[in-house]
Amino acid sequence: MPYLVIAGIIVITLLFFKSATGKGILGELDVRVVLGSNKEKKNKYVVNNLTFFDGKKSVQIDHILINPQGIHVIETKNYAGRIYGREQDEEWTQVLAYGKVKNKFYNPVRQNAGHIYALKQVLNLDYNYYSYVVFTKKAELKVSSTNTLVLPSYLLRRNINKRATDKVLKSEEVVFIYNKLLDLKKGNTITKREHVRSINERIARRNNEKN
Repeated sequence: MPYLVIAGIIVITLLFFKSATGKGILGELDVRVVLGSNKEKKNKYVVNNLTFFDGKKSVQIDHILINPQGIHVIETKNYAGRIYGREQDEEWTQVLAYGKVKNKFYNPVRQNAGHIYALKQVLNLDYNYYSYVVFTKKAELKVSSTNTLVLPSYLLRRNINKRATDKVLKSEEVVFIYNKLLDLKKGNTITKREHVRSINERIARRNNEKN
């Protein structure tokens, strides 16, 4: 009997991580590993999965890294296949099965720009904000004409480190921002269901504007 229970748990776990939710979690875990943990000596702090209300809508940010260079805001996408898009496009395209399957999704550069705008409004802090759109290893990026960094997860740390000479924040400022983000996270009252409903309402509005 225990073997059947264990086998059942394994099957359920495998099915979960093949689902959209499971794949999203795996993608975020990939980036969490790349970002690493908080390191006070290196003056680097990470906040994962921050959800808040900006006064008009709910906002969910996958990862934020705060260091002496500024505030690094990271949107994670765990998509396979070829990814096509430009910064000015409203939607990007995921191509699978040798071109037989094409899926549209909202431009993640625009999405993360909206996240940063909302974050500025609630924090009311005028520091350097950097945007990153990170795809996991399964994606083949065919993205062009973007000022925002769109890159695979294994290149994220390297690109953050490139900014090491641009120190604009003092140690106490880094800690201050980190604590403000923690307070924002602790004060969140938005459930996952409410956030999903908010996203679906925005998608419906965008679709209506097209028509």
